Amino acid sequence: MNSVLVMRELLLYVLLLLLPTTTFAGSNTEQLRQKLDKLLAQRNSLINAKYKDIKRLKKYLITNSNAINHLQTYEQLYEEYYVFQFDSAMTYLDKGIQLSRQIKNSYYYNTNVIRKAELLSIGGLYSEAVHEIEQVDTTILDRPQRFEYYFSLFRIYTYWADFCNDKTYTPTHRLKAQEYLKKAMPFCDETDKTYEYYLGEYAVFVLNNPQTARAHYIKAIKQLPQNSRFYAMSCFALSGSYGNEGNTKKQEEFLLLSSIADIENCTMENFALQNLAMYIFEHNKDELDLAQQYIQTALEDAHFYNNRLRIIEISSKLPVIVSSYQQTLNQRNKVQMTAIIIISLLLLFLLSAVFYIVKQTKRLSLQQQELQKNNNQLSELNRQQKELNTQLHSLNALLIDTNSKRERLAKLYIDLCAKYIARLKKQQTLVKRKIKANQTTELLSQLSSERLSEEDADTFLSRFDKAFLDLYPDFTEELNSLLLPEGQIQNKSTDELTTEQRIMALIRLGVKESAEIADLLFYSPQTIYNYRSALKAKAIDKTNFEAEVSKLCSVIGND
Repeated sequence: MNSVLVMRELLLYVLLLLLPTTTFAGSNTEQLRQKLDKLLAQRNSLINAKYKDIKRLKKYLITNSNAINHLQTYEQLYEEYYVFQFDSAMTYLDKGIQLSRQIKNSYYYNTNVIRKAELLSIGGLYSEAVHEIEQVDTTILDRPQRFEYYFSLFRIYTYWADFCNDKTYTPTHRLKAQEYLKKAMPFCDETDKTYEYYLGEYAVFVLNNPQTARAHYIKAIKQLPQNSRFYAMSCFALSGSYGNEGNTKKQEEFLLLSSIADIENCTMENFALQNLAMYIFEHNKDELDLAQQYIQTALEDAHFYNNRLRIIEISSKLPVIVSSYQQTLNQRNKVQMTAIIIISLLLLFLLSAVFYIVKQTKRLSLQQQELQKNNNQLSELNRQQKELNTQLHSLNALLIDTNSKRERLAKLYIDLCAKYIARLKKQQTLVKRKIKANQTTELLSQLSSERLSEEDADTFLSRFDKAFLDLYPDFTEELNSLLLPEGQIQNKSTDELTTEQRIMALIRLGVKESAEIADLLFYSPQTIYNYRSALKAKAIDKTNFEAEVSKLCSVIGND
């Protein structure tokens, strides 16, 4: 009888070891999880619907030629792409900047520049973002634009501070962010549904009052549509607020709400899903497979959006979760091996345990297969990473080679032109000598097939302009960026350079002597000197102006 009791206790112990421990969430949290998983399964359908809206807007651009309508549509396309695809959002901001500059519409120009600056900060280009927004003339901004201007600066320096995460630069950036948020709030529209969200941000970053901030965020989510970006951000802020005070139940609930809103809004630039993955990793070790699924989805979204900083950030978290998941699987395997040994011993006393042992053996096999599957996935990720690195090196080499070819081609073209011009000058000398010697018949015979005229010079300059602009299509804009606003050069034609621009173009190509430039452009050296001096006087940096001109239109960027 005692032996039977001992065997029963051992069997019960084995069963308890084999049963996974599960932490049951509250009913509301469980419902939110189910909704999130359902939306993740429907992700492709939501994205396809997004593309349909974008396609409709692009079609409108083709059928409508009005400039203002184009600017409005560019704005709509930017809104569609803002949290969906970084590169596409930047494309339509640049289109808006270019068109508004052409038609001299300061409203749309400033709006697009402000938004471009904020978008650059999302991509981790903080100094570029500050440089971009400094182009805005704040004196002509209306009230909503002033708010957007200062709030964008607040976000730029907030992102910059988070990126630095040190004791040297972070406090400085945080202080600047606070000051810009203070400047922004007086211009915030109190009637807008997003007003409570902005009050919450002000309470966090300026007042340092979490309770007040929480009250505003709660008001915000009651007013905002549940599939909106601001609803998602408000929920995310609330999750952080509750997490800071140790209320993990509310923290998880609002992380789920934020993640759901992001997916419904097709937000690829999201933060909630990866935080949800880390929350599960830290609080629910028995759900590491779910944490791995969420962090993998967040990584795919970051790749889709093309946010380099987010990719790096998530990539640093992914191995931690995967490693812990593997350890959990290994631990379960060890427990199961122990159980199998115990059950094998119990077979000597209890024949009925045979079925149970067989069942557990199958279960072990499935788990080992799952482990192998995960290992294979990790190997595939490593292979893809190596492939991407190889492609990156190849692209860099191609860019360097292409730049070298372009420089050689341009210099060769100029050298040929210079020789041609020298030959024409030589012929001019010959003409003068023959005429003085009354050898006109011989002269006409010699020059009957070729002669230099103003038309020839114009043809040369025209071809030079076209060839140079083909090589450096952004040269005129970049040159203007080195000049004061009142000294910037306006082109009559997109494929024709002014005399000043031609001089600077030759300097860009390495032709720096005024005498050589004069020969190429059919001017005297003194005239060329005068042009260079006049243009240098209009430069922002007069000392290093021509040195900066030599660096314009680089093929390889500074990122």
